[in-house]
Amino acid sequence: MDYDGFKTELMEQLAQKQEWGIRRDQLRFYPDGFTADNDPRLLEFIRNTNIRYHRKESDVLMGDYLVIEEEEAGKAGASSCRFEMKYLYECFQKGAWKPVWENIKANIELGRRLGVESILHHMAEYEAVKERLIVRPINYTDHRYELSDCVYETVGDIALVLYLMVGDDPEAGLMTAKIPRRVFECWGLPQEQVLESAMLNTNIMAPPRIYFKPTECYHAPYERGVFMSVGSGVDHIGRLAVPTITTTKQTNGAIALFYPGVCRRLAQMAGGSFYVAFTSIHEARLHCEGSIAPRSILGLVRDVNKRFDPTEILTRKVYFYDAEKEAFGPVAL
Repeated sequence: MDYDGFKTELMEQLAQKQEWGIRRDQLRFYPDGFTADNDPRLLEFIRNTNIRYHRKESDVLMGDYLVIEEEEAGKAGASSCRFEMKYLYECFQKGAWKPVWENIKANIELGRRLGVESILHHMAEYEAVKERLIVRPINYTDHRYELSDCVYETVGDIALVLYLMVGDDPEAGLMTAKIPRRVFECWGLPQEQVLESAMLNTNIMAPPRIYFKPTECYHAPYERGVFMSVGSGVDHIGRLAVPTITTTKQTNGAIALFYPGVCRRLAQMAGGSFYVAFTSIHEARLHCEGSIAPRSILGLVRDVNKRFDPTEILTRKVYFYDAEKEAFGPVAL
């Protein structure tokens, strides 16, 4: 059976699986190249899918996807399962329909179970929480004692800490909990693998943004400041410009500098290496190499830190990205 025939047959057979509690009106097929300019919910699905599967930010879907919506879209408690059609077809080619149905059924059952029970009760099950794991940046020196039982990696005096996203409410804000090391050890996975996956989740939840004027940061629409997506149009950082680097959510936005490929892209835009002044856990300022003395940047960081609540301070150092070595870390001053 060829790929097109598989897609048709899959949709037809799924609609007939009444024992799984699936109705035909719950099935959605989104083809490669699909977009939805006037539907915010679908746009979010397209953007998230492209980042997760292709590491690219775009409003045009890359690849074919099957979505099974467990509840009416937009209602409280609604959940859905997303499947890459090419992957399901590869399963079919290797073992006919059995591995396809096993994959789909397992994901449906997991989604339903987590929709009823608290996610906190399933922290020890990696498959249950893996898409809710995110990374947040905090100052290691100030928090080293509370981090003794947590999962993190350090870059200079910055700790990139593994969290579980419990909720993300428009009014209450982001609700998270640090993953205890004893829970992490239950997963039996390498720390590097878990943090890499969590960083991807964080990127999906809050893509990176660059703002060239302070006023651009306030109530910024999603499209403003895009620089990592296909055809973004933002491709140059002037030598004397001091842009702000953050994320669409801005809260904990300094994490953007640690997303894969971000520093490399910024170096391309800046024409070489650059310094970073983390002005809080929420944002950073970029200075092209040679535009200002590192000690002057350090003075600016110290002045800003004096005015902030200590919990907002990310670092007391100046950081440098070496474009040639593709290395990022603190500067010894």
